[in-house]
Amino acid sequence: MRIMCVSDYHRDLEIAERVEALAAKEKVDVIVNAGDYLSEEFATKVFASTSFITFVVHGNWDRHLKARSKRVKVLVNEVAEHKGYYFLGAEYGHYDVIEKLAKGIDSKKLIIITHDPPYDILDMSYFGSNAGMPDLRDVIERLKPAMHVFGHIHESAGVVKHKGTLFVNAALPEFRKAAIVDLPSQKVAVFDV
Repeated sequence: MRIMCVSDYHRDLEIAERVEALAAKEKVDVIVNAGDYLSEEFATKVFASTSFITFVVHGNWDRHLKARSKRVKVLVNEVAEHKGYYFLGAEYGHYDVIEKLAKGIDSKKLIIITHDPPYDILDMSYFGSNAGMPDLRDVIERLKPAMHVFGHIHESAGVVKHKGTLFVNAALPEFRKAAIVDLPSQKVAVFDV
């Protein structure tokens, strides 16, 4: 499975178009977007123009996002299966549902998507403090999914492997880099967008 990880488009149509072009060039299977479109109109346009199966969670600016399309699935505390992998999307503060939703799913086939980061993993803010969620980190470390994709803290975008899980802060605005991950190998390639 070849997965492109992105987040935080913030109404930037150029970023959305470049992501789509890169996904086509690199022949990804799925796009995972960890939220923050910033407007219903923009999200509707992006959702309608994608050629890829896309799994999305709400960002902090997307709480009331209603946009939908045939290829895009907005995960609100739910799981979607695609080609033997399970994409689990959880809303801010609903970390208690993650373990219930993941019950019975092979951790090597589990991709967890949140907008916010886990504590002390790719969550350092401009102010020099960790902005991640301790409860979220605890859940992720117990479940040990293949991958956890998030965004929100733009300045800490990047990829790190910790205790067997690949963590991807996919926020695009600062560095304009998108990660493409091959599973099950967890091989990562980073591209400019």
